[in-house]
Order: sequence, then C-alpha cells, then structure tokens
Amino acid sequence: MNNTQSIEQRLQTLEDKHAILELKHRYLNACDEKQPEQVTQCFAPGPVDINFGHIGQFTTREDFVDIFIELGCHPHIVDMHHAQNPIFLELTENSAQTKINMRFQSLNTQDKHSIELGGYYLDGFEKTDEGQWLINKSSFTINSVKIIDFSGEQSKVTYSGNCMP
Repeated sequence: MNNTQSIEQRLQTLEDKHAILELKHRYLNACDEKQPEQVTQCFAPGPVDINFGHIGQFTTREDFVDIFIELGCHPHIVDMHHAQNPIFLELTENSAQTKINMRFQSLNTQDKHSIELGGYYLDGFEKTDEGQWLINKSSFTINSVKIIDFSGEQSKVTYSGNCMP
C-alpha cells in the first residue's frame, strides 16, 4: 500500500482485494459443489476470455458452464480445488489481475481413477457499476499432473508430468 493514499483509499484497496479473493473462492467452492448457476454468476456477462488448456477456450461464461456441467456435474465425479499463495499483479479502481496457485484433485468413482493437478490461475477482474467484482479473464497453467488408476487391488500411477497427456 502506498502511504500517500488517504485512509479511505487504503481501506477501499483492502476491501477490493478481499472481495476479489472471496469471489475466487466462491467460484472454486461452486465448482466443487456442482453449482453451475453460482459458477455462472462469478463471471462477467458478455465477452470473457477463459483459457483452460485441455478443457478448452471460451468467450462466454455460458459456453464455459456448459462444459463444466458436461464434464463435472455428475455424482461419480468428486472435485476438490485448493487455492493458495494469491498475488495481486495489478489493482486499479475498476480492474485487477491476480496470480493464484491451485492444487486440484478429481476422483472418478465410476472409472476408478483420479487426477491431481498443480498449477496457477492468471485472472482478470472488473468492477461493475454496482460495485461488484466479476471475473472477465481466466487462464490456468498446469505445472504438474499425476493420474492414478485405483481400479485394482493396488493403486497405480499411470501418468505423471508437467502437462496433460
């Protein structure tokens, strides 16, 4: 924080940072809890820039949520997102950029395999006229992948690397 800012400006910066981090956590929780309507509400309406690599690239929140429903909203899919180490790369009155690391685990209880991912989100945010922060840009970069088959008597790592196979 800049010491030349007024107390009101410094307080607004803290409130904005808190609101942005809370929004990101609300998004990740909605993904884990399979709540597509909540996922949708975390993103800005209209054009967005979502690049989730092997999952796809999307220009609207609705297109992204359609894939989310298709891939993740099943009783046999158990997902766990864990955000960590947030860094604000930029924060202005109406926009922000963050880098947030993530650990992700997905269990497929039907096919008996799990995927563990490590990586980071680079996200962009915009503040609406009503003062609400929304995600308008999101990309995820994978650093590590481990795929485990647990269909037999013993679990077996079937792939490990720094990208999806």
